[in-house]
Amino acid sequence: MAKHHAWRQCDEDGCDIQCTPMNFVDVDSKRYCLWCWVKKNNPSHPELDQIEEKVRAEVEVWRCQKHTRDENGLPDGPKSVRSQGNRVHNP
Repeated sequence: MAKHHAWRQCDEDGCDIQCTPMNFVDVDSKRYCLWCWVKKNNPSHPELDQIEEKVRAEVEVWRCQKHTRDENGLPDGPKSVRSQGNRVHNP
């Protein structure tokens, strides 16, 4: 399976937020983070600051998970019958 390296950034001018899973909207071939989308469509939203903090915090959590996971190891796979010996004694 191919590695997934990154999501795209928000297409809004001046926004540097990396879009993470469940924190973006795709409209007309453009990607907007939730904060920019709410700010664009409802600038008087009472929780606009909390949305920005949540989206920025999710980016940091996602980066930590992405860069600390060890994805380069290969699975052991099925073991050879010869290396396990005679299989008569296995339950």
